[in-house]
Amino acid sequence: MFDLKEYSKTIIKLNLFSLGLMHVSNRFISSMALTSNMLKPGVGKYYRWQHGDVFYHKTGSGSPVVLLHHLDPAFSAYEWNEIEDQLSTMHTVYSVDLPGCGRSVKDNTTYTNYYYVLFLSSFIKDVVRKKCIVMASGYSSSFAIMTASMNDSLIGKIIAVNPKSLKELAQTSNKKSKAASIILSLPIIGTSVYNISEGRDNIDLAFTEKYLYNPFRSQKRFVSAFYEGAHYSESNGRHLLASVKGNYMTVDLRKALAKIGDRLVILYGDKMDKASKVAACYQHVNPSVKVLSVNNTKFLPHMERPEAFIEAYKASRKQ
Repeated sequence: MFDLKEYSKTIIKLNLFSLGLMHVSNRFISSMALTSNMLKPGVGKYYRWQHGDVFYHKTGSGSPVVLLHHLDPAFSAYEWNEIEDQLSTMHTVYSVDLPGCGRSVKDNTTYTNYYYVLFLSSFIKDVVRKKCIVMASGYSSSFAIMTASMNDSLIGKIIAVNPKSLKELAQTSNKKSKAASIILSLPIIGTSVYNISEGRDNIDLAFTEKYLYNPFRSQKRFVSAFYEGAHYSESNGRHLLASVKGNYMTVDLRKALAKIGDRLVILYGDKMDKASKVAACYQHVNPSVKVLSVNNTKFLPHMERPEAFIEAYKASRKQ
């Protein structure tokens, strides 16, 4: 005779067993991801910000430049590794692991654009302590622009590398984005989904198909560093990804963009899909925005062709 009570107990036990296996697998993935030791925390310092410790590395001398990587949990200050030495011959360079990424604090919180505006403002005031250039990649360009528009005394110039489109930045949360955010926020299932999304194979694929124009320029150390960054702090980067997927990081940038005058330069990879159109939209809102391209590159021109990127940066300083 069918016993519903015993059947229910069996189903619960199987589900608990499956969750247990997922938890063990998640812990194993997190620990194994750090074995390459690509992101060496001993080479930098920690800024004791009010919301947690933020890792940064300081090098060089001269006028200050703050480097902000793209806002994705796999990214870190390592994104600037190929040009950091060259920049340090011209500037005092501050390379930052943004909160939610790399070696920095990864709180279980809702990350917003204003959260990063607060961080950048505090970091410049407390650590840099003078007006600086901010070189920001991808999503990070948006809160650099917001920060510059809110306080003229902090940022002199913004170098935005392949910034997000104004249309994409203006998106709001919907049922689909909220559902994605909720799934990623679940302790065990969300971590498993995150570990699949940020798996080594997927990061490798992103380098060869999205980040770099020439797939042969991708290197094993690039993939290892991004994979390690994604899994620091037991894959708690999923909290940032949940906010990004939930469209909680978005912002209507048009008023801030119009307010910053001629302080913005856009550098983009000429093989990046629609990058020139994105730059043109920024210029439509603010005609003072300057635009330069880096030939034969996509999303990460500073990693793909560092010397060409530095030349483009030098050219932007003369404009």
